[in-house]
Order: sequence, then C-alpha cells, then structure tokens
Amino acid sequence: MGEQTTFPITTVADRCRDCYRCIRSCPVKAIRIEAENDKLRARIVEDLCVLCGRCVLTCPQGAKKVSSSQERVKKLLACGDPVVASVAPSFAAVLPPGYALALPAMLKALGFALVQETSWGAELVCRAQKQLPGGTSYISTACPVVVNLVEKYYPELISMLAPLVSPMVAHGRWIKQNHPQSRVVFIGPCIAKKEEARQFPDAIDEVLGFDELWQWFKEEGFSPDRFSPAEFDPPRPHKAVLFPVEGGQLHTLSMSTDMLNARVVAISGLVNCIDFLSQLQRGEIKHPPAFMELLACNGGCIAGPLMETAGDIFVRRQRIIEYFRARSSAAPLKGDEETKPLPLDVLRRRYRERKIYRPEPPEEAIKQILAQTGKYTPQDELNCGACGYNSCREKAAAVYWGMAEVQMCIPYMRRRAESMSNLVINAMPNGCIIVNRHLEILEVNPAAREMFGWQGKEITGRKLDQLLDATNFRRVLATGEPLNVLHTYDEHDRIIREVIFPLEKGEVVVGILVDITHEKRQQEELRQMKAQTIKRAQEVINKQMKVAQEIAGLLGETTAETKVLLSQLIRLMQE
Repeated sequence: MGEQTTFPITTVADRCRDCYRCIRSCPVKAIRIEAENDKLRARIVEDLCVLCGRCVLTCPQGAKKVSSSQERVKKLLACGDPVVASVAPSFAAVLPPGYALALPAMLKALGFALVQETSWGAELVCRAQKQLPGGTSYISTACPVVVNLVEKYYPELISMLAPLVSPMVAHGRWIKQNHPQSRVVFIGPCIAKKEEARQFPDAIDEVLGFDELWQWFKEEGFSPDRFSPAEFDPPRPHKAVLFPVEGGQLHTLSMSTDMLNARVVAISGLVNCIDFLSQLQRGEIKHPPAFMELLACNGGCIAGPLMETAGDIFVRRQRIIEYFRARSSAAPLKGDEETKPLPLDVLRRRYRERKIYRPEPPEEAIKQILAQTGKYTPQDELNCGACGYNSCREKAAAVYWGMAEVQMCIPYMRRRAESMSNLVINAMPNGCIIVNRHLEILEVNPAAREMFGWQGKEITGRKLDQLLDATNFRRVLATGEPLNVLHTYDEHDRIIREVIFPLEKGEVVVGILVDITHEKRQQEELRQMKAQTIKRAQEVINKQMKVAQEIAGLLGETTAETKVLLSQLIRLMQE
C-alpha cells in the first residue's frame, strides 16, 4: 500500500502551451518536446529527471502536477494500524513564530498516533557518519536530488557518496524497529522524497507534501491558533533541527562552518551543485574536501518545491534558527534518555549507475539541423536561449536525440512568419497602408507606393495626413468600426475603394486600397455613349415625326395615333 506506482510529476497536456519555460528552468534538460495534434507538448523524461521540481514551480500554466498522496494517507489512517508522522525539520520555516508546536496537536487531530521529528533520523545518520572510515572524501546523501544527480550524471563520483541512507529513511526504520505494527508517513517539502520512498518501502509507507498537509488542514477548518502547543513525541533531536538550512549538517556533525576551512564545504542550489560536481569529476579540485554537504534547493530544504509560501529564504532561515534555540533551552522529555541508535549496518545503503549514454551527434548532422533554421555559419547562431537550451548547437543535439523539435527556434519562426506576411503584403495587387493611432505610417506596400507616386521616397514613419487625405483613417481610429467606402483623390487623379479596419484594440489601423479609376472611367464613357445615342435617336425621331405628320396631313389622318407610337419608340430607346 505504501509504494507509489507512478512517477511523482505528471504533465497536463491540455495546459501545456509550448512556452519552453520548463526547459529553461531544468538544469539537466530532462524535458522532451513532442508534436501532438499539430501542437508541441513538454514531457518529462523520467530516466533523465532528478526530481528537483523546478519545472513544477516555474510552469506559468500549471501544466506540471505533483501526484497527491492525501487520499492514500487517509486510507492508512482508517485501516486500524497506528500511523506515525515523521515531520521534516523545515516545518518550522512555514508556520508563523510561536505556532510551531501547534503542529503535533493538529496532526493528532487528523488521526496520527505519534508525531515525531525527522531530525531524529538526521541525528542517527550523523552518528553513523562519524563511524565511517577516515581519510576519504564523502558527499552527503541527505538530499535525494543530489543522489539522483550523481547516479544519473556523475557516476564516476558514486564512490564518494556517503554509504548511508537519508534522515527520512533512517527515521522510518527506527520507528518500525521500535513500533513494529506502525505505518510511517513522511511529511516534508521535497518531491524527490516521493520517489525515494519507493526505493525503501521497508521504512516509509507514504510521503505527504507540506502543501498537501496545509490543504488538508484548510479542508478540516484547522488553524494553528485553535490548538494549544504540544510537544513532539520523543525522542527529541538536538543539533539536527538545523539540518534543512545550508551548513546544518556540518553543524550537526560538529564540523567547522568556517568558510575558510577547505576541508569542508556546504553548497546549496542545483546549478551550484552541478558546477561543483563537474569540477570534481574533471579533477579540477585537486584536494576534495573531507565532507561535502550538497543540497539541491537554494538555501536548503527550507526552499523545497512543496513548501507553502512563507516569506523569503532569510525569513525562513531565521524561523529555523529561532526554533532551534527554543528547543535547545527546553527541558529534557521523558523517554529521551531511553532512545538507542540504530546499528551502522541498518543505516547503510548502496548506489547504482543510472546514466543514460547518448551517442555524440556527428558534426554533419548538427550542421544539417542548424541549416533547417537558417543557421549556416557561427555568426547565424544567436544562442539566445529562448528555446530553453543554452546554445543553438545544444538545441541541435537535442533535436538529434529526439528531445526537441526544429521549430522550437523562436527567432527563426518569427523571421519566417514576418517574411511570409511581408511576402503576401508585397505581392498584393492592391495598396496596403498600416498606421498607428497617431497616423504614423508603419508599413506601406509597393502597390500603394505606385498608386500615389511614392516610389523612391522614405515613407515609413511619416504622418499619413501629410501625404494623403486621411479622413477615413481618422474616422476608423475614432469609432473603432471598419469602413468600406469610395474616395476620390483629385490630386492623384484616382478613385479608390478603401477598406479600412482596426487591429490590436484600435492601436493599429490597416487600409486596403483598391484602385477603381479605370472601371469608373469606363462606366462614365459608357454613360456618355448612351446619352449621345439617345440624343441622336431623339433627333431622328423628331425628324421622322415631322415627316409623318406631313404625310398624315396629306392623307387626311390625325396625328394623335402617330405621336403615341413615336413617344413609345423614344421611351424604348431611353431604356
């Protein structure tokens, strides 16, 4: 029941907007961009992911989701066996000052039989660390992200990893040794702990994020001010309360925290850890420190991805220090003296290489991929990072490995879109003028230039009303409504059909100008020809009437009927 069956982070495909922000934020580039229904979607490659959670924190659309354990924990509490909460020491950074000790009472109100501090597991790990052989260099293994990083990207350094489980696992094993029938739920700020618990089902049954816990409290209507302070169940940790801050493990080990001491080092932040491990792997650090405390989150676990908002890093660190000082001065609890450490063998662990070896892309393949986005020389490579990769060549390698798509190059796609739109505008047989709300010309195509005799002149940036009668453009700017009207430009001897419409909420106006001068002149010529024809016909009819009248008189007939017939003939000609 305690083992999770899915990867802790999933992608909600419908929310992904191919902005590449997750790639930019991922230090190990464990994101694959896949084409899906003509759209690009970001997927996490589990074998490459170290579970730092940066993609979850940075995705603006909330497309990266962390699997929730809340329902499984509720089932554990309902199964009948005692359930023990192991609370990560970073909890004190989240709660307001003075409310830290309300947490044990709140958790017991949810149904937990015992509530203990994971810091006790950190104490056990530090005691075991002191028993390891000296004369070698150790990388701390309290942070599962750092362990993932070494196993997947720096396997040459696996021998340096301290062969000890994390404080979470140590505490879980201690609980199950002392409370054999119990189930253990770790509560903390780390996504990677959800995956680590799968590797150690003998120690941890479920992992609950602080964010899940606070949401649960809200659902139950719990708030710290409603609960009286209550002690955590023993045993009580001592120095290990400082474990979640940078340098906290060194302090717990009673090692020097002096920044000038080259025998120890404390580094936080995944990028900083990567830089340090890279130098260590390349042999650039000639004398590696005896102990290297590496934490993936900036400032330590107090900045974990599952922490609730609780001020900046300095505020969180201060809360941890205040809690440590308050606990240091507290009287011993009954049961503290009865605790026994776990044997060293129970705390030992092994590591395995999990590196994914990918073939180095041939130079010719890189050149071909770069050429698809118009990059033929090193000068064409912008290395802007908009695609998420640090350089164009790095992105080309990702395309070669199937991790990226060619069209992820934003500058190239923009140039392509602009060139296509310019191609269409320039090829239009009708004139096109684009102005801003100040009537300043932004674009004008060759057809418009020829229409108004602007060839060879610098037009862009000039006021349209200085060149033409801009009455209709002003009207569209004022009303925001499109126009379809005829406009005669006498000075240019042109009759223009103007289709004018606003864009970008009225900030830009586009005018499509159709020159209908020739058609209008043909219509006028046809009208004049008809008028002349009718006039000539009228003259002929008048003459015929006169002759007809004379003939009718000679014949002794009246002219009334003849006049009617001839009038009908005139109307017929006019029609």
